[in-house]
Amino acid sequence: MSLVLFAIVFALTLLLQQWLHRHIQGFGFALTGNPGCAVRLLFYLLLPGILLHELGHYLVAKLLLVQTGKFRIGIGQTKSRLISLGSVNIQRTDPLRESLIGVAPFVVGISAIWLIVGWGFDLWPLSGLSIGEFFSRVQQYANDWTTWLDLYLIFAVSTSMIPSESDREPWGPIILVIGLGTAILVLLGWTPRVPAEIVTLARHWLDALTMALGIAVIVNAGVAVMLGLFEQTVSRLNGKQVEYRVRRDKGNRPRRSG
Repeated sequence: MSLVLFAIVFALTLLLQQWLHRHIQGFGFALTGNPGCAVRLLFYLLLPGILLHELGHYLVAKLLLVQTGKFRIGIGQTKSRLISLGSVNIQRTDPLRESLIGVAPFVVGISAIWLIVGWGFDLWPLSGLSIGEFFSRVQQYANDWTTWLDLYLIFAVSTSMIPSESDREPWGPIILVIGLGTAILVLLGWTPRVPAEIVTLARHWLDALTMALGIAVIVNAGVAVMLGLFEQTVSRLNGKQVEYRVRRDKGNRPRRSG
């Protein structure tokens, strides 16, 4: 049950990230009519999360003794003509280390959310916090400007921490090797025996991870509602409607029609 709940919350995190990235640009485009301004709005809003994302790649690469090159934070284009908000040049290495480097932004990002919730609201995921307690603390500290700063940081970090398509490229071989190895061992009669203490500890950590992601989902859902209202208001005032069309070769681009 814990694993299923985590999968649901993770899927919601991913969907909200994609929706917010599109509609932040759409809102900026509806407001200014300038695609460049729309991208800059996305970049500036997510800057803390973008910085943390690239730092995660960089630091883990250094820990794994993988050579790194240019570290860049800023708007640019990838070879596939998609927009890039930051990058770190990392030397090609074995699939295992590349996979660890690729997943680093998620690990660093979820750790940052834990710290923000812990230090900002005195609620630590591993202490068994609940969503109700989080709402109560937000309401209790609503008059403190740092509360809204904490909520903004949760939004910026959580919408930037999901590994990109290039980050996920090395995962295929690793998953294939682990899957085939496990299947062969099971066919040979191997039955894994995990101590109950390990299972309990793993479930505890998984529940804490799910709770941290759940808080991010709630914050991002609130931002999505407000953003949707702002976008509709601007569209009604200027008589322009942003249309979102999915293109597999070039990603999602907002278009405006009169």
